[in-house]
Amino acid sequence: MIGISLFSGIGGLDAAAEAAGIEPVLFCEIEPYAVQILRKRWPHVPICNDIRTLSGAGFAGTVDVVYGGFPCQDLSCAGKQAGLEGERSGLWYEMLRVVREIRPRWVFAENVRGAVNLALDTVCAGLEDEGYVVWPFVVPAAAFGAPHRRERLFVVAAREDVADALTERLEGCEWTGALCEPGPSAHEPVAECGARLWPTPRANDSEKSGCIGNDRRNGLPSAVLWPTPHRNCSNGAGEHGDGGKNIQTAVNGTLNPDWVEILMGFPLGWTDIDCDEPQPWPGWPAMMGERLWMTPKSGPCGMTAKTSGRPIEMATHLSSQTFVAERDCVDQYPYEPPRTCGKIPNRAKRLKCLGNAVVPQQAAPIFRAIAEMEKVVMEVCE
Repeated sequence: MIGISLFSGIGGLDAAAEAAGIEPVLFCEIEPYAVQILRKRWPHVPICNDIRTLSGAGFAGTVDVVYGGFPCQDLSCAGKQAGLEGERSGLWYEMLRVVREIRPRWVFAENVRGAVNLALDTVCAGLEDEGYVVWPFVVPAAAFGAPHRRERLFVVAAREDVADALTERLEGCEWTGALCEPGPSAHEPVAECGARLWPTPRANDSEKSGCIGNDRRNGLPSAVLWPTPHRNCSNGAGEHGDGGKNIQTAVNGTLNPDWVEILMGFPLGWTDIDCDEPQPWPGWPAMMGERLWMTPKSGPCGMTAKTSGRPIEMATHLSSQTFVAERDCVDQYPYEPPRTCGKIPNRAKRLKCLGNAVVPQQAAPIFRAIAEMEKVVMEVCE
């Protein structure tokens, strides 16, 4: 199958589509750093920088799927909620125009949970007016084992002739393919495991939010207080294996985009434009609250609430602290990179792109379903 990717970002939907056998032949993305990532990961796929200048006429009859996560700024609870009348989220109408010009067999649109109240009726009505049958879904990342909720609205649409052929085959009980068979059970949602979810990454998590605190409403920067020590830090040199150096070096650290990449389901190094070969995605990181060190208190060790400097005798001070947390949780997984870091190139840009990204694991089952249904339809046509 052939697809055109709109509002491509860093390629979250594209990675999911490729896993289902859908090949992207065109990206459309305006954010400069996200464009650099797309060029790095898909060097042979052309990129249009502005959907308002993209004409779909030349792709009519050659594209199976048009997909994309249209901007959420006017639909998110964190924004002014101007809806589709807003300047950014109103670009949905440009996506609808491209769909009208191409007339693909399938359409897949993505947005935040807030779009259900502010945009869903209009999105569905627009696609139906163009001759599509529409199915909306709300899927949380936690349903696939992610340690954060990140609910997303997915809208899937099939052209009426495609939907009719699919319905005819299914109603005739002629097909017993993968869609009719029970699939493998998903990981138990972490929200039901007694574990604490990490705050969902946001685009503005790359900005400084004042002093570090425990208020998770401030996003990931305020939640990531310390890197969780690895198991091998519990013995050896000093009380904490390395004499507390791994803790000390993080005192002035900030949110590490490498860690957020695995939190969001991407391979390590995916958003680093200097990384030629990202490491395969190693799995979700540990839940929030698992063996996190307490924030050093003011007093003899020299750190006060207004000080971001390194406290004196850090290891000694921390050895007298207790772990924050549910003690029945496991340690940080050994493959996790540190949750905080020092100065690294493009840190803020990487975090902004990750905050706007789609978790590929959320979208992958829907792309697989589209690919399976397309096989059914093609069998009917034959």
